[in-house]
Amino acid sequence: MNFPADDIWPPDQPATRSAPGASAAKTILGGPPAGEDSAKPGFPRTVREPIVVASPVQVATESYFDEPADADPLSWRSLRTRIDKAVRKSPPLTVSISLHVIGLLMLAIWMIRGEPRRVPTLDVAFVSAEPAEEPGVTVEKEPEKPPEPEPVDVNLPPVANPVVAPPQPAPEQNGPLLAGDSRVPAPVVGALLQGRDVGRREALVRAFGGTEATEDAVTRALDWLVRQQQSDGLWSLAGPYSNAGSQENHLAATAMALIAFQGAGHLPDTGKHRAVLARAWRRLLQRQAADGRFDFEPMPQHHALYSHAQATIAVCELFGMTKNPAYEVPARRAIAYCLAAQGPNGGWRYQPGQDGDLSVTGWFMMALKSGQMAGITVPPTAFEGIGRLLDGLALDGGARYGYFRNANGAVELVSPAMSAEGLLCRQYLGWTAREPRLVAGLEQLVARPLDFAGERDMYAWYYIAQVAHHAGGTAWDRWNTAMRETLPKAQLTTGPDRGSWDPGGDRWGAVGGRLYATCFCTYMLEVYYRHLPLYAEIPSAAAMAEPPR
Repeated sequence: MNFPADDIWPPDQPATRSAPGASAAKTILGGPPAGEDSAKPGFPRTVREPIVVASPVQVATESYFDEPADADPLSWRSLRTRIDKAVRKSPPLTVSISLHVIGLLMLAIWMIRGEPRRVPTLDVAFVSAEPAEEPGVTVEKEPEKPPEPEPVDVNLPPVANPVVAPPQPAPEQNGPLLAGDSRVPAPVVGALLQGRDVGRREALVRAFGGTEATEDAVTRALDWLVRQQQSDGLWSLAGPYSNAGSQENHLAATAMALIAFQGAGHLPDTGKHRAVLARAWRRLLQRQAADGRFDFEPMPQHHALYSHAQATIAVCELFGMTKNPAYEVPARRAIAYCLAAQGPNGGWRYQPGQDGDLSVTGWFMMALKSGQMAGITVPPTAFEGIGRLLDGLALDGGARYGYFRNANGAVELVSPAMSAEGLLCRQYLGWTAREPRLVAGLEQLVARPLDFAGERDMYAWYYIAQVAHHAGGTAWDRWNTAMRETLPKAQLTTGPDRGSWDPGGDRWGAVGGRLYATCFCTYMLEVYYRHLPLYAEIPSAAAMAEPPR
C-alpha cells in the first residue's frame, strides 16, 4: 500500500512542517496512550505542558488518516482506522473492484492449499505400463489378454541345409590353450544364432535328433514362464511358485527367462510371446547403469557378476537377432563392463578385478562370444586370459577341470560341471572336434547320462549338452537319446506349475529353485537350434527330411 507524501511516519517524528509565508503555530500534546507507563521503553517522555512550535506556515491539523500522532502504526486498531478512512474516501467502483480482487486472491490461495502443485518431469527411461500395487491393498485385475500370435507361413519350404559352415576366423580371435597345442581354429561365431530363425528350427530339430515331445516341452515351459512374470516385467527366484529359490535375484531370474524365450526365437516384436519380452526388456534396460552394469541392488554379493554375465548374454543375443540399433548401445556397454571386470588371472569371480574361478568365467566366456555373435568386437587379450585360466585349472592334460586353485596352488573341486564348462570354453577357443583331450573328456561326461531318478545336476547337464552337440558323433547320440526321453517325461503337465521342472534333489535346486530348474531344462531342449554347431557337421539329406520322432 502507498501512503501520501504528507503523511507523518513514523509518528514520533516532529508533527509540523514549515513553509514560507505562514505565520500560524500548532499546539501538540505528547505522551503515551491512556493507562500506559510513561517510563516504559518505546514511548517518548511525557509532556505535561503544551508545546508551541513556531512556524511561518501552519500544517493542517488533521492528517490524511486523522489519527493521533502517538498511535501505534502497526496495531490492528490503527490499521483498521486507516482502511476505513481509505474506503470512505474511495469511489464506490474502486471499493467494488478491490473487494473482488481480494476475493479472487483468497480463492486462489485456498485452491493452491487444497491441490499441491505438480511439477511435470520428463523421464527418458522405459517404465512399466502395469499399475503398482499398494501394500495391504488387494486389487482385482482383469486377466491380461495374451497377444494374438503372429501369422506364420506354414508353407515355408524347409531349409535344405540349415547348418552352413561359417568362414574360418582370424588367428587372433582364439587365445593360446595348452603349451604345444596344434589345432585348427573353431569357426567364427557370427552365424551361430541363425538356427533360431523361422523355417530353420524344424529342420534342425529333425537333423539333430529332437522330437515333437521335446518341442512340446519347450512350449509348455515358456507358457509357465509367462505366468510367472511379475507386473513390473521381471521374474523372481523366490516365487510365488512352489519350490522357490532360497535367495532373491531379479536380475538373474529375468536374464535366465529371457535367454529361454530367445533360444526359441521369441523377440520383443516377433512371436507369440512378444508382449512378454517387450515388457521385460523395457524394465531391464531401464536398470542398466552408464558403465554397462545392470543395477539390481540388493542381491547376494556373490551373485552380482554371475547375473551380469547372464544379462549380457541375453542383451547381446537380442541385438544379434534383431540388429535393432536401439539394443546396440546396451549390448556394447554390457560387454565393456565384462572386459573391465576381468581379473589378473584371466577369469572372473565375485568382484570386478578379482582372480577368477571357472564357474563364473564360463558365463563370461559365453557373454563375450554372444557379443561376437552380435558383431561386437572383443579384444583377443580377453580370450587369451581365459586360456591362461584354463591352463591353470586343467587336469589330465586338459580333459578335466577344477573350480579354482587354493592358496597352496592345488586345483580344487574337480567335477563333471567344471569339466564340461572348461571343455565348452576350449571349443570356443579353438579346439577341433577330434582333439584327443576333448574326445577323452567328453567320453567321461556322457558315460553317466542324465537321470532324474538318480543324482541330479542340471548345471552340469546344461554344459554337457552343449559340448556334446558341438562335438557330434556317437557321444552326442548317446547323450541326446537319454535327454530327449528323460526331460519331457519329468516335466509337470498338470496343476499350477504345469510346464515347469521340480528342482528337488538337484545339487543347486534349493538355491535356484523352480525357475532355475525350468530354464536350464528348457535350454537343453533348445540345444538343437539355440546355437548352430561350432564344427558345422552337416547332417545327411535323409536325416534332414525325417520328421521328428
